[in-house]
Amino acid sequence: MTKSSNVIGATFLVAGCSIGAGMLGLPVVSAAAGMIPTTVAMFFCYFVAVAMGLFIAEATLWFKDEVHLVSLATYGLGKVGKLIAWSFFLFLFYCVFVAYIEGGGSLFAEFFSSFLGRSVSREIGIFFIVVLVASIVSFGAKGVSFLSRVFLLGLAISYGSLIAVGISDVHLSSLKVTNWNSVFATVPVLFFCFGYQNLVPTLVYYVNKDIRAIRFAIIVGNLIPFAVYFLWNFVVLGLMPESAIGTVQQGSMVTDLLMRFSRSQDILFFVKAFSLFAILTPFIACAIAFVDFLRDGFKNLPQLQSDPLIYGLTLIPPTILTLLRPDLFLKALGFAGGFLDMVLFGVLPCLIVWMGRYVKQVKSDYRVFGGKPFLCFILLFCASVIAYRMLS
Repeated sequence: MTKSSNVIGATFLVAGCSIGAGMLGLPVVSAAAGMIPTTVAMFFCYFVAVAMGLFIAEATLWFKDEVHLVSLATYGLGKVGKLIAWSFFLFLFYCVFVAYIEGGGSLFAEFFSSFLGRSVSREIGIFFIVVLVASIVSFGAKGVSFLSRVFLLGLAISYGSLIAVGISDVHLSSLKVTNWNSVFATVPVLFFCFGYQNLVPTLVYYVNKDIRAIRFAIIVGNLIPFAVYFLWNFVVLGLMPESAIGTVQQGSMVTDLLMRFSRSQDILFFVKAFSLFAILTPFIACAIAFVDFLRDGFKNLPQLQSDPLIYGLTLIPPTILTLLRPDLFLKALGFAGGFLDMVLFGVLPCLIVWMGRYVKQVKSDYRVFGGKPFLCFILLFCASVIAYRMLS
């Protein structure tokens, strides 16, 4: 029997993995569709994201020893699955880093411009955030752990303050405007917002393979960010004039949206503070995870184990891409959620479970409901999102 503290801890781990920089792009795509269409899409994405996590959990429970998604892909799909998992993980990390560097660089450039009273270029902001993150990561896990708690506290305070200040200025008429033609464009960013699936194998062992605890953590753990996103969209879209909903052009972040439509300096301050914490918190965690990922991958190549090389491979490629291609924040989030997440955490788990259940005839104490029809439904949905992402 799993301790209740472990179940609660697992639930908040799931929630914590999901709440982050995706929130900065969500109101922008939501403003094009409207509050009601976006909420419908959010319900649907919540349901599919939960199913994806449960499929990964089912496959993880087949094994006695600890495994990760690459191991599951190798077991289910052989060397091809292993190659797909490794390569897509690399692309996913870099794609996320591009979004963080673009968003964080723009924010720091704005802060420096306000502080100095003169225009500071985006390139200087990008240089600053890359150096800052590299410096923090170099302190190791203990230093990162302490600063992550500080940033999480700042994230919570700025979010709560923004909601408290902004909710009284919400225009309910703005929340009633709908543009269903743009609703599908919200799906890639929404899936990025529910991006916890990589944590599931670790979660399974954290709760000692307790199936009820796993299901509770995944189902309830995703409800927490759902509530956070709903309230976030409610306030941000409600602050916009009715005439802007459904016709807004795609900007880079929520800060750009509110700078155009809100005159409240308090709201602008809190949204900028929240945006900065929402980028720094996951960026630092992802950077140290990627450093460990590369060190593990190079464990048989001691000549590639030097810290400067590891840090360079982590941050230089996405920095160069960001410098060469401006305004990549939403594009990077959309590509990560609409293509990489769909393949890694949607298509691959479905194929792995299919192979395990119906080809290898694996005996297991837990199966996700729905059988073959539900697996086909998730696969079809993932394929449609991938096709939309590639064609848009």
